[in-house]
Amino acid sequence: MEKYLEVAIDAVRQASNICSTVQAQLVAEDSLTKKDRSPVTVADFASQAVICHRLHQAFPEIPIVAEEDADSLRSDENHELLQKIKSFLPEWPDEEILQRIDLGNGESCELFWTLDPIDGTKGFLRKDQYAVALALIKNGEPVLGVLGCPNLPFDSTDTGGTLMYAVQGQGSFAMPLNGDDPIQVHVSSNEPDGTVRFLESVEAGHSNHSLQGQIMGHFGEKAQSVRYDSQVKYAVLARGMADVYLRLPNPSQPDYREKIWDHAAGYAIVKEAGGRVTDMFGKPLEFTHGKKLTANRGVVATNGKLHETIIALLNGKS
Repeated sequence: MEKYLEVAIDAVRQASNICSTVQAQLVAEDSLTKKDRSPVTVADFASQAVICHRLHQAFPEIPIVAEEDADSLRSDENHELLQKIKSFLPEWPDEEILQRIDLGNGESCELFWTLDPIDGTKGFLRKDQYAVALALIKNGEPVLGVLGCPNLPFDSTDTGGTLMYAVQGQGSFAMPLNGDDPIQVHVSSNEPDGTVRFLESVEAGHSNHSLQGQIMGHFGEKAQSVRYDSQVKYAVLARGMADVYLRLPNPSQPDYREKIWDHAAGYAIVKEAGGRVTDMFGKPLEFTHGKKLTANRGVVATNGKLHETIIALLNGKS
């Protein structure tokens, strides 16, 4: 897996640095709205173009399933947005930028990459937390995950962001986004009878906060809330800075299913850090049904020690 990891880290690091630069310069005109009403930024497209190009260069035979496509950028009304993207990729003609974004239009198969060029776009627009999330999926299992977290400090003295990665069977690691010397990370050892730190989304529409509140209520004063955007939550959990992450179905969206790129990289990193990730019924996540986790409802990620308790509470067994 070493050849895949080296290229993945390099690609995510390059994209994360572009995203940081864009975020520092961000104004409202640098985003557009997709049909599902989620904002897309210059950085989403530039990040996807850079990562897809790097992966395709190294592994042209491996398809990439990514969140964005370049269709919206081909319209005359978004020509100015395309030029802003090009300002961060000046060596590429317009059409090459579009083609490299569309390298992410691959199909899932026995071995494929899945990419979210910016997970947590609304957090990005608020100049808050977001992640560049890349995973390699083999036979339906994320076997490699990389998260670039430009606004997550590596330690108390660092302001340059964190890069997390994991390879199946080799553990999870963290290092400064633009540094070396990775350190192995592990989930917390907190038990159900102690303090339980729940990760919550900043965006209210991203989960069923009412149900999460009921679960937290079970633990009374021992429950604490920790709020982060995006797959940064997986990074925080893997580093032992929180204990439980719930992504529960929203009653107002009964047919909604999670996208694979929103969880694959975080799944690999938490699992290799010693945690567990399932759906709300304790069923393993199935990355074998195209772009969505159609066989699963919700996502539950924990330090492992709390997992069965959380699943039991979600299903009315405790």
